[in-house]
Amino acid sequence: MEEKIQELQARINMYGLLSRLFIEEIDEQTLRKIKETPELLDLFPKTKEWNKFNEKDIKQLIEEDLNVDFTTVFLLNVYPYESVFMNDEGHIDASITNPTLVFYREHGYSIDLNETRALSPDHIAVEMEFMMTLAKEELEALQKGNQKEAERLRKIQKQFLEEHLANWGTIYLLSAKDMAETPFYQDVCELALEFILSDYDALAEELGEEAAV
Repeated sequence: MEEKIQELQARINMYGLLSRLFIEEIDEQTLRKIKETPELLDLFPKTKEWNKFNEKDIKQLIEEDLNVDFTTVFLLNVYPYESVFMNDEGHIDASITNPTLVFYREHGYSIDLNETRALSPDHIAVEMEFMMTLAKEELEALQKGNQKEAERLRKIQKQFLEEHLANWGTIYLLSAKDMAETPFYQDVCELALEFILSDYDALAEELGEEAAV
């Protein structure tokens, strides 16, 4: 039981970190925490060996390199919205018929975009935050000894990954990684890609279901 709780907390932390990294430009505090925490820094192998990361002032690195890369990749070229990648029109769909928003509503969740810079509920960071929320609720259910509710939440997580985040996210993250010029955002995309796929496989195995992604 304790091992399962630790695994869930690790998943919550990872989805939280990834959501933060994709929703807006990185801040000094977050980058410094990554730099000064060995277990976090190990998740960013290219960044770890990047001369500018090791030699440049953090504020200067953010302003001159990382913010430029973030804007180029995520705001100008590879839009991080499911509707852009899944629809032939290639437009952001912020309507009430957006399939991701429909999924949220069908499972009793609402999304407040006023607290984010996202233009639509199918932004990759919002989808990651949704996964984090589900994992938090699963953790609470387990701590209360409610195995049935925990399993229900695991099934929703697997379904959401299968139908949404792991479905389009893999294509998106590969495209964004190719576009990124800094080792940091290359690492961010690679970390997210590997984590999402491994998380999906782990959920499928735990539920005794065949992986479909």
